[in-house]
Amino acid sequence: MKKILVLGAGAMGSAFTLPCVENKNQVTLIGTHLENELIKNLNKNNFHPALNGNLPKNIKILKFEELQKELKTKPDYIVLAVSSNGIEWACNQLISNYKKKLSIILLTKGLTLVNKKISTISKKINSIFKKNNLPEQNITSIKGPCLAAGLINKIRTSTVIANKNILEAKKISKLISTNYYKTEISR
Repeated sequence: MKKILVLGAGAMGSAFTLPCVENKNQVTLIGTHLENELIKNLNKNNFHPALNGNLPKNIKILKFEELQKELKTKPDYIVLAVSSNGIEWACNQLISNYKKKLSIILLTKGLTLVNKKISTISKKINSIFKKNNLPEQNITSIKGPCLAAGLINKIRTSTVIANKNILEAKKISKLISTNYYKTEISR
């Protein structure tokens, strides 16, 4: 069992908690500073309006104000499930508490700019950490064709897990694979 912290309570971050919980991991979902009302409602009834479905009852659901306290519990994996525009903000939240190498699972899709050049979000994350004199982070990207609504409703889907270290990708595959959420790995 691993301790997984998901930052971002949007559709995909919330849906991603389901396979994590079903594989007997301890999961905490923390909303961003923009999701306090959603978190308040999720704590009442576990119903996620964007997914039109319920989240697992055995996840811990917290408001953004609890993030720094939760980070101090040293999760094994930190899942970034924020918009691409929110990546720098999310990294700054992590940097304020961590001064070491993290195991980050990236659900955020898209490309970004790094030094005025189109780049991957993983490279942007590492450039932000580097600017703060911190080591390169262990980033695993998980990309579609999975849809959040399908995932929360256990509609068979698949995803690709990519990490420079193929052994790390295999570890994460074991953490999240289910009979409805199939994973493939890649460098």
